[in-house]
Amino acid sequence: MYYGDVVKTIAVIGWKNSGKTTLVSNLVKFFDSQDISVGVIKHAHHSFDIDHPNTDSYKIRKSGAYKTTIISENRLAHIEEKKNNEINFNELINLNSGCDILIFEGFKKIDSLKKIEVRLKQNNKQALYNTIKNVKLLITDDNESHPIKTLNHNQIDLIAGEILNDKL
Repeated sequence: MYYGDVVKTIAVIGWKNSGKTTLVSNLVKFFDSQDISVGVIKHAHHSFDIDHPNTDSYKIRKSGAYKTTIISENRLAHIEEKKNNEINFNELINLNSGCDILIFEGFKKIDSLKKIEVRLKQNNKQALYNTIKNVKLLITDDNESHPIKTLNHNQIDLIAGEILNDKL
């Protein structure tokens, strides 16, 4: 499989409001402090827009542009209208060239991605590692015994170490 061979990849999965985005943000901060470049690909379950009515980019996109790129001195955004609902991981990797680590937030159904499950005791949800393939690490606040390695939400350096040292 192409993805994972070029750049370290990991998916962070979990139920809604389990702390996925918080964990991803904390990992990005940690890696950035170590001069490790990170790309994040966030799965959205719904349609979304990054440009809005009455902006030039919105007008251009709505006129039928297949691809629209917006650039300033500080930022670049690229919008591509998808022709089908397939997710091409090789394209996502290529869009994030130059990154040392690529974190996918969500994407629990992609069996080949190694995964970190994030779980909160208060949500009272079943562990995903029972039904989702390739979950290698559980981040939780419970004190239960689990059949996979378990760390706490605040152990960012240890979680990052697991990713960097290919222990996942």
